[in-house]
Amino acid sequence: MIFKNRRLNIEKILQHGFKRDGEIFIRRDKIVNDFTAEIIIDTGGNVTTKIFDTDGELYTLHLVDGASGSFVGSVKAAHEKILHDVAENCFDEEIYSGEQALKVVELIREKFSDTPEFLWEKFPNFAVFRRRDNRKWYAVIMVVPREKLQLTGKDELEILNLRVEPEELNRLVDGEKYFRGWHMNKKSWMTLRLDGALSDEEIFSRVEQSYHLAARK
Repeated sequence: MIFKNRRLNIEKILQHGFKRDGEIFIRRDKIVNDFTAEIIIDTGGNVTTKIFDTDGELYTLHLVDGASGSFVGSVKAAHEKILHDVAENCFDEEIYSGEQALKVVELIREKFSDTPEFLWEKFPNFAVFRRRDNRKWYAVIMVVPREKLQLTGKDELEILNLRVEPEELNRLVDGEKYFRGWHMNKKSWMTLRLDGALSDEEIFSRVEQSYHLAARK
């Protein structure tokens, strides 16, 4: 759970004591009584750890359910502290769990060098993307109940708001894949579902169009 919704940041990990060895990154920390914690992270962000005693023997008692004692407790605490430190300092938090939402964030990061801005404390998973030159918004990712879009079901849905030409909006809106902008100007913004209803290619194309529309005065 410590690394849930977190994405490995290669630049950060190299700044926090990890050394690259092929497809993995390794860091060794001294902990309780000169025991050594070895942290290994692969390029996919998977984290494994090993604890070694002063003789270089693998120590596993801290992983045994029901194991007690002050020393075991101190090793467990040190182990957890290291994991939390790595999560906070070497990974970026991913607010979204859906594959398409994460792809949109990555696309915008790679293509326009923009990162999400979380402007509302009350809505921590509402992310705004804006152009650097004029600071205009061109994309907003939100998480809303499906019923807000008049869709069946009680679960939440990740959605994407984008700029669009009014004429094209009138043509696209179908109440299934495309909607008039939710909580946005309903004449020049549209809402797309990020649950596979639309292909990645179509969504990416719409993002680019919105980015260029935001360049207008």
